[in-house]
Amino acid sequence: MHPTVAHILRRRGISPSDFRAACQEAVRLLGDQPSISARMQLAAALATVPGGKLCDVGGSTSAYLLVAHVLGTHVTIVDTMPYVDGGPGAVPGFEAEVRRRLTLFEKLGLAVRRTDVFETGLPADHFDVAVAFETIEHFAHSPKPVLEAMVKSLHPGGRLCLSTPNIARIEMRLRLLAGRTVHERLVPFFHDGNPFLGHHREYTLNEFEALPDLLGLKAVAVFAANVTYESRKRKTAAQHFLINLEERYGLGDLLLPPTWRKHVWLEAMKQR
Repeated sequence: MHPTVAHILRRRGISPSDFRAACQEAVRLLGDQPSISARMQLAAALATVPGGKLCDVGGSTSAYLLVAHVLGTHVTIVDTMPYVDGGPGAVPGFEAEVRRRLTLFEKLGLAVRRTDVFETGLPADHFDVAVAFETIEHFAHSPKPVLEAMVKSLHPGGRLCLSTPNIARIEMRLRLLAGRTVHERLVPFFHDGNPFLGHHREYTLNEFEALPDLLGLKAVAVFAANVTYESRKRKTAAQHFLINLEERYGLGDLLLPPTWRKHVWLEAMKQR
């Protein structure tokens, strides 16, 4: 288990053995992947509220949601998912996977609202935790109205949890040194960027540190972690070895300063 995941589970009083069992059950239910990645485990560790209510904004059919569900969290997903019906952002294979997962989620009782959170409000004082993992970087405008709506939807004492790619991560620094862009590749953006569903604005660790005050929240934890994106591309033995070191021991976190790691994370609490 990644050390950051283990740390969050201890802090939140969630049994590691129960968490591992929930991850195994989520894999069984999904039936389309061999394990729950460290990134998804980290999301689940932050978002799980046994017996409580979780609102996920923009998370589509992320695997972590099943882990939270198995651990007794009542899950509501708010996401337009335009790619499901062959709209903008549709990717062969991924589109079918999301449809399969939506059917599974409906069967298991996870609520899915396919609506735009910019246009349709959330119920006030309703959720125990509201999250947007790898979401706000896709917004073409300021995330302020969405984040304020998420905060309003929380019970007093409820938590807001966020994550985005760290724009100052080591890969981006190396790209700039090589004279390459830190933005999306030009050709697909040029031809297919209307609308553009990629990353409009990624964030840094110190920007996440500023968000609780901007939203009137109390910071619980603001940190960076080097957990990687999931990929089902074929990998060499060396790549598998390095991924295993990362997933189990947090190799990147041991080697890199926080401001150079892949993702930034926020957990903040609404005042009672």
